[in-house]
Amino acid sequence: MSETPVAHPTVWPWQSLVRVRHPSMLYDTDIATRETSLRVAMRSLVVVVFFWWSATGIIFALERSEATRALGLVLASALAIWGAGLLYLERDRGTASGARRSFLGAAFLWTWVQVAFYGGWLVGPASLMVPVPAQAPSWAFAVQSVWSMLWYQLAMVAVLIVTGVLTARRANRAGWWSLVLFWVTHQAASINIFLGVENPGRGFFPEPLTYLESYFGPQRNSWLLPISIALLIVFTLRTIIHALRDASPVRRQGMMLLSVLGVLGVLELSVLGMPVTLPFWQAFLDVRGY
Repeated sequence: MSETPVAHPTVWPWQSLVRVRHPSMLYDTDIATRETSLRVAMRSLVVVVFFWWSATGIIFALERSEATRALGLVLASALAIWGAGLLYLERDRGTASGARRSFLGAAFLWTWVQVAFYGGWLVGPASLMVPVPAQAPSWAFAVQSVWSMLWYQLAMVAVLIVTGVLTARRANRAGWWSLVLFWVTHQAASINIFLGVENPGRGFFPEPLTYLESYFGPQRNSWLLPISIALLIVFTLRTIIHALRDASPVRRQGMMLLSVLGVLGVLELSVLGMPVTLPFWQAFLDVRGY
């Protein structure tokens, strides 16, 4: 008696390109469901730290000229499309590898916003791109600083909305939560720099955006910085505990990714409060040439 062949879902070529997996593996169950906590943590560390370091450095390097900025926008746009595809295809995949790919998808979308901003594509009308007189932080000055980066802020919110819609009520929301943490940490850093920090990071903006340095607060740490760091530490400790206790592979991996992002956020905010400059991206800044 012959066996009836099992029908497999149709796999389109573009799906295998987006996921970078062999077509025969598109609907297979991930066998790495018994990963140890240490293995999950190490993979999270490698994925997040390498992306954070390399993506930030490449954005700096691409500010070298108009041609490199345009090239950066084209490449970032292609990655953003790929990232949206990853989020869509991995949203029902409850595995650790699915969580990592969902994170990368969201990170590619976030990178597109950063490249578009630092390349001078999301700065708004020229009337906003002028330095303002130095003044003490106030509500009116805060509104003015937000208005100066309104297009950039709207782009970040748009990416959050797109990611939220793509992953709403799905098993794998690692990318969505990673993007939320990216955004929250970025906003915390921006607000602290506005109120005043010891090390605001002057010199990192490309020439078209140096006017934003006029919105930096006094070069001393405000009351908000230690509170921001403490809150982020509490959040990170909670995600680490959940990552160690959760039995679901996708949630365990997702929480560990958030934990690494939280640690990097604590490091970023801490550096703002210290009179030191860490040469994390000096090689990329040398390529930029200014």
